[in-house]
Amino acid sequence: MASFNNFKNVLVLAFDWILYGAGTCRVTVTQPRFQEADSSVNNVSLPCTFSASGCSSPPPEVLWFRLLTNTHQDLCTPRCTDHQKYKVYSSEKNILLEIKDLTVEDNGVYICGIAFSDSASPLSKQTGDGTVLMVTGQLFIPS
Repeated sequence: MASFNNFKNVLVLAFDWILYGAGTCRVTVTQPRFQEADSSVNNVSLPCTFSASGCSSPPPEVLWFRLLTNTHQDLCTPRCTDHQKYKVYSSEKNILLEIKDLTVEDNGVYICGIAFSDSASPLSKQTGDGTVLMVTGQLFIPS
């Protein structure tokens, strides 16, 4: 009787894995927590990497947001709205957000998101924890 119950438990676990584990699209997004840049360099690239398991083969949508006080700014959802200021480069599992004409006003938290839109799994749409961009600039003191 005990071996039958063990066998039954194994079957239940295998069935659960087939139903819920094998077909579930899971995405993990990773970003550096902090990046510093000098405004004199003009451009900076913020990296984002992701891993996906159980997801379909079409490439995911890449989303970038910037957190502002009490709101957010859509930068690239999935295409950049301001091509002169922002540009996204992607290869395999690496995504870069390039910010051009860098100024201290570009300070903020930048969040990368990855979405496999054709999946119903809530784990198929994930964001990173955000990268704090600290832009430093020279202070000009009039003589």
